[in-house]
Amino acid sequence: MARFGYARVLRKQEIEELKHQLNVDKIYIELTDEFGFCNNESLKAMLEQAGSSDTIVVRRLNDIADDIGQLCSFLSTLKEKGTELVLLDPMQSGILSDRGYELLSFISNFTKEKESCFKSKQSKPGRPVKSYPTGFLDVYRAYREDIFNGKEAAKRLSISYDKFRELVKTFEFTV
Repeated sequence: MARFGYARVLRKQEIEELKHQLNVDKIYIELTDEFGFCNNESLKAMLEQAGSSDTIVVRRLNDIADDIGQLCSFLSTLKEKGTELVLLDPMQSGILSDRGYELLSFISNFTKEKESCFKSKQSKPGRPVKSYPTGFLDVYRAYREDIFNGKEAAKRLSISYDKFRELVKTFEFTV
């Protein structure tokens, strides 16, 4: 039942302060660049060493991961190993609950899906896909209610009649 400490630091002074804060058997230190990024070699070594009923103590979640995906992966690893995580920052400790982990997983998946859609949009050959013009839905409804014709609808949207017809076809297309 060992207690491991982990932190990302930039200066020697932080290491000295950590020795008093963490109260652990062994401290794994990651030296960072000026922005707090590192290669996570010490984190990997600590995770290999940690086992069931061990405890890992960190100052804050920022010390563990650079993004939500990495944080979810870290928390999953700890769950699988049966290792406890203690956060010294009381504001972040609520994330350690099962509900907090579910929320992080949801946010991670949401972010991945949005990034995938954005990459697909950027990699599509040809002209960039444009969204519907402002006010399209209101003009479309009025057009379908025969309040005015297609040419008037196009004029109200400041687009050509052909473009309006194309948008209507796209909008009405059913899968």
